[in-house]
Amino acid sequence: MGKNQSRFSDWNDVYKQDVTTMPWYSKNLDPDLEDQIKKRSLSTGKFLDLGTGPGTQAIHLAKLGFDVTGTDLSKNAIKKAQKLGGNVKFLVDDILHSKLQDNSFDYILDRGCFHVLPIETHAQYAEKIHDLLTDDGLFFLKCFSINEKKLDYGPHRFSQKDLKQIFKPFFTVKGIKDTVYHGTLDPMPQAIFVVMKKRSIKHSL
Repeated sequence: MGKNQSRFSDWNDVYKQDVTTMPWYSKNLDPDLEDQIKKRSLSTGKFLDLGTGPGTQAIHLAKLGFDVTGTDLSKNAIKKAQKLGGNVKFLVDDILHSKLQDNSFDYILDRGCFHVLPIETHAQYAEKIHDLLTDDGLFFLKCFSINEKKLDYGPHRFSQKDLKQIFKPFFTVKGIKDTVYHGTLDPMPQAIFVVMKKRSIKHSL
């Protein structure tokens, strides 16, 4: 419990700042996610914006017609997101010890949570995402890539092979590509965007 509280306090401090100055802030819907929503003709269903932070992604998803829940570890982030208005249910929640019900979401977006988690929690994280999704649910993940070499700080970096290996027991990769992380940094950091489908049966590595 003490370890969780420490992480919670750190992110609370981060979100005392103006969210529009944060590296991951984007007022628009992530272009890679928007492209997938259009290609797959998605317009309804329950969507979890995991690590919602500034809340902008959740707001845009709600405007598209989805039933959206936005969660974050930081109470300050959630308080600020709630002030944005919009038809979104914003909640404080720790994905590694989530209070959300299993099989609750048709879609989950993570564009900033996974790549800041301790490496030893990756299997736990992947299993929890699997459990939260409905059968055949889709998981959209954007994280920093090993191709990002200009920044000497920031989240963990991953290769496409890394991500396929981490999520293989729980998901089938439906699409993966090199891209950039849209935010306030210039140039935008190198990233990977992955679309995964929940496996009905968990497979071993």
